[in-house]
Amino acid sequence: MNKIIFLLLSILIISCNDSTKSEIEKENIKLSELETFQSKSLKKNIQYKIILPENLEIKKDSLSLLVLLDGDDYSGIAKNLTSLYEFGDKISPTVIISLPSTRESRWTYYTPTKDTTKIEKGFEDLYSSTGKFDEFADFVHNELIPSVEEKYKINFNQKTIFGHSLGGLGSLSFAVLRPEIFDNYIAASPSTMYDQHFIFKTIEKKGNLIFNSMFLTAGLNDANGYRENVEWLKKYLSEHKSENQKVGMKIYDNENHSTSGLKSLIDGIEFIGK
Repeated sequence: MNKIIFLLLSILIISCNDSTKSEIEKENIKLSELETFQSKSLKKNIQYKIILPENLEIKKDSLSLLVLLDGDDYSGIAKNLTSLYEFGDKISPTVIISLPSTRESRWTYYTPTKDTTKIEKGFEDLYSSTGKFDEFADFVHNELIPSVEEKYKINFNQKTIFGHSLGGLGSLSFAVLRPEIFDNYIAASPSTMYDQHFIFKTIEKKGNLIFNSMFLTAGLNDANGYRENVEWLKKYLSEHKSENQKVGMKIYDNENHSTSGLKSLIDGIEFIGK
């Protein structure tokens, strides 16, 4: 608890203190403006941000990648967090790709199937656009990441993806359906109940998954089974993992579904970096 309080205070100081911020900028920690990628896989323009670590040229041989689903909510925190953890020698220098999301894009791209089994009233338009995860994975794997590597002349040593709620479902969808793209996964209160637990059924068919680290979270007060689903998945993966795989889980006593994401990002990055 003391560690989290200290880290949050540090993040708050960095975020709010103009003089500290200017000093960080002098150290070459860069946050791009929104960039636009014309995706052939998605047949539309996708906006994103890139956050680069300090002294990028010196550290190109040891760079990690963190892709943020729900980047609108988490890019600022992730920027400060990776900077502090890199300075404390807890993680490798990290490039962040932040993918800003909308309600519509989350339902469209983070869902692995087109769910027609139980369409909730008032959600008809959102359900009608679901199931385009595979196209989204093609965009990330074949277009977005290679373009960043080419632009900055880098080759990532390891790749991590973070997502919360439907973003957490998206993160797990990469692990289950497209494991060739990422090494590590942080799934905060993932919406695994989507399409009658399609992700869980697919995991059971596969038997085991290919990954380096998996970090799962939920709030103790999560409604609708989020916590129970995370606990089931942690147990299953722990029983079916290989010797070199790491599986971690935290249930946050004082958090609910909406508030579990921040601590999940902090603890997940530290878990993977150990």
